Amino acid sequence: MEQDFPSSPLGLYIHIPFCLSRCGYCSFFNVPYRNSVLNEYVDYLEKEKSLYLNKLNRPLATIYFGGGTPSLLNAEQIRHILSGLNMLPEAEITLEINPLQITPTYLQALKTTPINRLSIGLQSMNQEELNFLERHHKPEQIQEKIALCRHFGYENLSLDLIYGLPYSTLQTLQRTVEKYLELKPEHISCYLLTLDADCKLAKEKNNLPNEEIQAEQYAFLCNYLEKEGYIHYEISNFALPGYTSQHNLRYWHNDDYLALGASSAGWISPIRYQNSADLNLYYQSIEKGETFPQKEELSQQRIIQDYLMMGLRLKEGIGLDEFYNRFQVKLTELYGERILKLQQIGMLNLTEHNLELTEKALFVSNSVIGDLIL
Repeated sequence: MEQDFPSSPLGLYIHIPFCLSRCGYCSFFNVPYRNSVLNEYVDYLEKEKSLYLNKLNRPLATIYFGGGTPSLLNAEQIRHILSGLNMLPEAEITLEINPLQITPTYLQALKTTPINRLSIGLQSMNQEELNFLERHHKPEQIQEKIALCRHFGYENLSLDLIYGLPYSTLQTLQRTVEKYLELKPEHISCYLLTLDADCKLAKEKNNLPNEEIQAEQYAFLCNYLEKEGYIHYEISNFALPGYTSQHNLRYWHNDDYLALGASSAGWISPIRYQNSADLNLYYQSIEKGETFPQKEELSQQRIIQDYLMMGLRLKEGIGLDEFYNRFQVKLTELYGERILKLQQIGMLNLTEHNLELTEKALFVSNSVIGDLIL
């Protein structure tokens, strides 16, 4: 029996797993770049897109090219991937881009595509830190790179920043943030460095700052960026007014989003699904005409848990009326006792309208949310 899906707008995530080289801290699925392999991958992306276009007749409110290094795609490939999609006129369409690929030639070609937001993998403005992370751009090049983006009309730029780096201090972090602010980005994403066991830099784990220093660095980022006019709207994300990431908000609101590409995961309520991280298996699935591979139909309880897990990442937290309207049950009826315990130790605020993490809970949010829902 065919699943009956609603007609409300969707998000779309497109995964491009290819990289010129693997950064030492990265543990994400990626594939060494070869032009012929990328061309074949794009062909399969278009086939996969067609499978879902025939099944889901829903407009797209957001599109996000993530990776990997999506800026290895040329403009023609991006246009092909986006062709035939029913995009809302105001759709936010983001491309993650490596600073090295911000050139006049690339940006001029990119303007022939619908891309209207760039997420730049800057990570740091400290050369020693960039060397450690095995990033190959130079801090002194970045001002010119941002100026190029502005010259070609990109008015919505997001910069990634990694904190908690080995030997970093509040002083080195402040200098990096000051340099970021000189670039006047509309959005900044701040991520704590984590070194998984399967990444190249795992052996450096003992040189990371301890948890107390990491928490101090996080608090510094929050205070400094808010003082400079950025809205701290999600645990790791800061935006000038009007520039929150609409695509990521779909994740945090647990709204539907389609996912294309190897290893990508999507959510079309009540179905969560994931594509294979093996290129050959991914291609075979498309050849068979399969949609929603490796799918799981979530129970109401699991959907509520996911909703809380994602929604509590937002500074505004969970709206109690919105929760009731969505699930037809009061949040306090389900979790009242646990909420009270977490209130008593200063980790949650429960107001007349919202449930939200306290300031001190933000840095340990995973643990707090786990205590609430698990």
